[in-house]
Amino acid sequence: MILLISSKYDVSTNIVIRWLNYYGVDFLRLHTEEFSILNHFYINNQSISLTINHINLEAITGIWHRRGRIRNLPNSLNSLGKVTTYLKKEEDSLIKSIETSLKATKKYIGSYISEIENYKLDHLIAAKECNLNIPDSIVTTSKKSLLDFRSKYDQIISKDLRYAINIKTDDISINSTGTFKVTEDLISELEDHFAPIYAQEYIEKEFEIRIFFIEDTFFSMGIFSQQDEQTKVDYRNYNDEVPNRCVPINLPNDLKEQLLNFTRKVKLNTGSIDMIYSIDERYIFLEVNPMGQFDWLSKNCNYYIEEAIAKEFMEI
Repeated sequence: MILLISSKYDVSTNIVIRWLNYYGVDFLRLHTEEFSILNHFYINNQSISLTINHINLEAITGIWHRRGRIRNLPNSLNSLGKVTTYLKKEEDSLIKSIETSLKATKKYIGSYISEIENYKLDHLIAAKECNLNIPDSIVTTSKKSLLDFRSKYDQIISKDLRYAINIKTDDISINSTGTFKVTEDLISELEDHFAPIYAQEYIEKEFEIRIFFIEDTFFSMGIFSQQDEQTKVDYRNYNDEVPNRCVPINLPNDLKEQLLNFTRKVKLNTGSIDMIYSIDERYIFLEVNPMGQFDWLSKNCNYYIEEAIAKEFMEI
């Protein structure tokens, strides 16, 4: 039996389930929005036993972890202020230990731990060590350092270090603008010292590349974002009225080998990689998202990724 851990609203999970049904694979689905009863996580010198919602997970042969995490904290405990904050930290520690334990004995694709510990700088360093091209990058709290970095390149960009900002109160609403160009005028408005800013050289590109991977298989798509000013810097500044043209592409074998080395180095067996193909004919790694969307990639390129995921669990 396969265990699916996913949001109940996730379209991709629903499509994977259709394929599991088609191939006659038994599965159980746990929704990340709903409370799951942790009956016990029992550990002794001889064995480990885990039962959730009265289901012994020893009967589970494989796990696909799409997004979020199992929730063991009852909703009735969500309004206790600092007590709730403490209990959620305890719960988080428990959930991570459960995942680590299951990974030791089960085929486990995806990860809550990798999703929340998704650090762009770590991945840039790992990509460099795997001989992938990366943009020159800087994180600084100094206006002088940022100006010096800006002077080296025709243009630079800035993006979030980890998460896009989304802050809402009764008085303000602050949302990320995504990746954007940093001008000298913007820098001039900064104080001499500020919170850490993440900047990169802006590299002119022929097209952008989104790569979904699962285990050792890569599904790659070229995104022609350069003809639209709205998406020119980053295709994720979507133009819903005139979407970018997206086509399947084949990656060079040496690049696939570098990417495979990278995924192993950062211990990811699924995720979405963003790259660009520059005007000087280089493949350049930008970042990886352990839980990136792939529904649009699958449909645009007729890759049937959801079927490939289902088949991963037919082999166990």
